[in-house]
Amino acid sequence: MTKAKTQVIELTQGEDETKEQALAEFQSKSEFLSTAVIESFNVSLGEDFDFQSAMQVLEKTTQQIKSGDLSKIEQMYISQAAALEAIFTKTIRKASVAEHLPQYQAHMHLALKAQNQSRATLQALVQLKQPSNTQFIKQANIAQGHQQVNNLAEKNITPQNELLKDIHGNSHLDTRTTTTPKGIDTALEALGKINRRKDTGRKEKVRTERLQNRQKPRG
Repeated sequence: MTKAKTQVIELTQGEDETKEQALAEFQSKSEFLSTAVIESFNVSLGEDFDFQSAMQVLEKTTQQIKSGDLSKIEQMYISQAAALEAIFTKTIRKASVAEHLPQYQAHMHLALKAQNQSRATLQALVQLKQPSNTQFIKQANIAQGHQQVNNLAEKNITPQNELLKDIHGNSHLDTRTTTTPKGIDTALEALGKINRRKDTGRKEKVRTERLQNRQKPRG
């Protein structure tokens, strides 16, 4: 078993911070975390891999991207798309020689997934090279009060506007002298009480006579 190389990392400590604070800040840097992942996957040249040098390369790349140089991102996208294409090719060949359905389905699933990831990577590269021309327009508030913008003035037709149009469809206003409206006396007086005669006794008498006539025997 090959003995791991002892890595020596230079740590810069500020005037107003302790050693522990400087170490914590160093370990939280994205370049440090990425370099640690690269080392853990043995993506290096063995014993010649130097942690500090690899981290410095990542820091340089970060500064280039901040300044507007996106060439490193383009290289990364192209490299990843090529690697995914290699995965697709290998797994699709394994699927073609698989004798059992579960193995065939597993290889096909990985192959198509790698193909989809490769397509997404190339699409991101195209968007990086040719960004969309989407424009965001900010509406300015001119007045302090409520504003109403009528974008469909021609379609906003009310019955009142229709009455101002002549038979040829032209709009005009009636400029003739208008008459002064006169008020109408609409006051109503309360009606007096209507005295009606109570005639309940007569109604009972007539009803009794009819009942007696029905009960008389016929000769």
